[in-house]
Amino acid sequence: MNNACLLTTLVLLSAALISQGQSPPKPANTASQQEAMTQLLDFSRPGPNHALLARLVGTWAFQDKNLPFVKGTIVRKLIYEGRFCVVEITGGKLQIPIAEGQMKLENYQGMEIEGYDNVAHKFVTTSINNHIGSGITKQSGGYDPKTNSFTYDWDSELRPGLTHKNRKVLTVLDESHYTEEYYEEQNGTSPGKKVRELIYSRVPVK
Repeated sequence: MNNACLLTTLVLLSAALISQGQSPPKPANTASQQEAMTQLLDFSRPGPNHALLARLVGTWAFQDKNLPFVKGTIVRKLIYEGRFCVVEITGGKLQIPIAEGQMKLENYQGMEIEGYDNVAHKFVTTSINNHIGSGITKQSGGYDPKTNSFTYDWDSELRPGLTHKNRKVLTVLDESHYTEEYYEEQNGTSPGKKVRELIYSRVPVK
């Protein structure tokens, strides 16, 4: 049994015994177990890289640089003591695919979970939306302090057998502005052609 499973088992067993008025058994207090537990907890803590993401917490208005009708708002919130961010995206009206081949006019909606994986040493984002695609996209990448930019890469397969490499570059301009540039693989070249640039402005707190 690995350390994570052992920890979960001990916690559940202790809770059950306490509810019955019994004292939980004390696990073997070995140095290796203590070290493993310390590592599990330390690798779970938010750190400096999580603080980089926390700078983007708040409400933002976004606008496509070239397409005036592509605009909306996002709300980014911290969860789990700053370990992750939840991002909720609302855009303009679109024909949304629903069941039985039908379409429905609705606002674009998206949701993302952002974080930093302390073990993999990577920033990670998962993404879903109500428009195109039924999969859960997982993006991962790094941060360049020189350009103040996060770079995420991922593969997409919106139709069977047709995969594309994608890249997103999020550049923080100042405390109230950032941009996102999107690239798609073209003829086997990466990062490929820039297909979209979004400009974000922080919405002041009222």
